[in-house]
Amino acid sequence: MAGGDGVFIISLLTLLAGLVFVTAVAVRLVNNGRQKTDQEEERLAAVEEKLEKLLGAMKEKGSE
Repeated sequence: MAGGDGVFIISLLTLLAGLVFVTAVAVRLVNNGRQKTDQEEERLAAVEEKLEKLLGAMKEKGSE
């Protein structure tokens, strides 16, 4: 029986290691997705600022 118990414990440890690995990969993927979203938001904000400046300049030129 002692041999069977050892195999069972090794199986459980292997499953636990797999679970930890999959969890780490999932967390990394989520964090990478958030970083990409943040970068896209920063780019959009920069474009919006430039458009606002352009529109302001066009309004000033049109009112002259």
